[in-house]
Amino acid sequence: MDLENITKMVGPRWIEIDTEALEHNLMAVKKLITPQTRILAVVKADAYGAGAVESARAFLNAGADYLGVTNLAEGQELRKAGITAPVLIMAPLMPEELLTAISLNLTITVSSRLGAEELAKVKTDKQVRVHLKVETGLQRTGLEPEEVVPVASDMLKLPHVILEGVYSHLAEAARPGATENQFKIFNKVLKELEESNIKLPLRHICNSTGLLSHPEMHLDMVRIGTLLYGQFPYRAPKRGLELKETWRFKARVIFIHDVPAGTPVGYGGDYVTRRDSRLAVIPVGYADGFSLTAVARPKNLNDLARYLVKTVLAYLGRVGGEGTTVTIAGQKVSVVGRVGMQLTMIDITNLSNVEIGQEVDINIRRPTASTRLPRVYCRGRQPYLVRTTSGGLEQVGSNLTVNQEVLY
Repeated sequence: MDLENITKMVGPRWIEIDTEALEHNLMAVKKLITPQTRILAVVKADAYGAGAVESARAFLNAGADYLGVTNLAEGQELRKAGITAPVLIMAPLMPEELLTAISLNLTITVSSRLGAEELAKVKTDKQVRVHLKVETGLQRTGLEPEEVVPVASDMLKLPHVILEGVYSHLAEAARPGATENQFKIFNKVLKELEESNIKLPLRHICNSTGLLSHPEMHLDMVRIGTLLYGQFPYRAPKRGLELKETWRFKARVIFIHDVPAGTPVGYGGDYVTRRDSRLAVIPVGYADGFSLTAVARPKNLNDLARYLVKTVLAYLGRVGGEGTTVTIAGQKVSVVGRVGMQLTMIDITNLSNVEIGQEVDINIRRPTASTRLPRVYCRGRQPYLVRTTSGGLEQVGSNLTVNQEVLY
């Protein structure tokens, strides 16, 4: 069945995921590292919105060695789907979560003395792989550098623990000075471990930016997220890397109407038409993640000035940020009025060929995309699997088999 008919089943909004592109991106990244360096594919936050289970399968098929998630629930999802590859949980676990993680053969991160003590208390006949997290500058989680050797020594005495790795997390990978300082601290820890005759086979610190900017920091494994989903990190060199787009968010026009000049549009009447206008409605809103943008404190006065200019221009309607325009019939058009919870209006006055049911391409911050948006998985633009709004998977081939739902 072709993509058009598949999307009739999932409704008037959906996300297309190209798993061939996911595989291509991982294999492209692999060319930048030595054969001895492993790849941990990060599939946290529902694989940056692409769907953790199917993305994980694609990355493993392309040669990923490890998978990375943030919390236990994300690891459980992969195991329930039948994925047996090594999975590193990168955030600290609560004591009551440890037995579940061990029973699922998930790799645990120990980030504190307390975490090590709680793991030591666990009564289990199974062994658990452990990576030690070192605090080198992010100030989020991790053992202080001077704690690593004592904690590692204690954990080596535990019969149920396999001390497999040690890692840290780059805070400002685009800033060479800050990154080099973190790597210096991390290297000092590695040297201390070596001098204490503690050998850990997996040492890792590089994220996507680190991979591109600091080849000397690749070590035994690199943890890659952003690049695998087809996006280059801010200010990172491309190093000849050619990525493929993995994601398309689409919706269909569900309503069209004409309004005269001077008509207030949307909640609050914030927007008033300057001319006779034709408006279309698309079934997408902020509940889906549309128009949501992370707000961070400006780093300096220049950053603050840029933010204020963009805000003023957006207020005047002269510039739009992510989520304020969509593409229809190959042309960008503006969102008008406030973005609603599930419905949004767009101005199609300048287009003559828009009809109800027509496809619209939508820009959205991928991690904020609602998990309730259907995901249509494609290979060569041919759909083979649909993740429905209920979280089920429906296989599709030459004929749609709607009864083949597999809940994970």
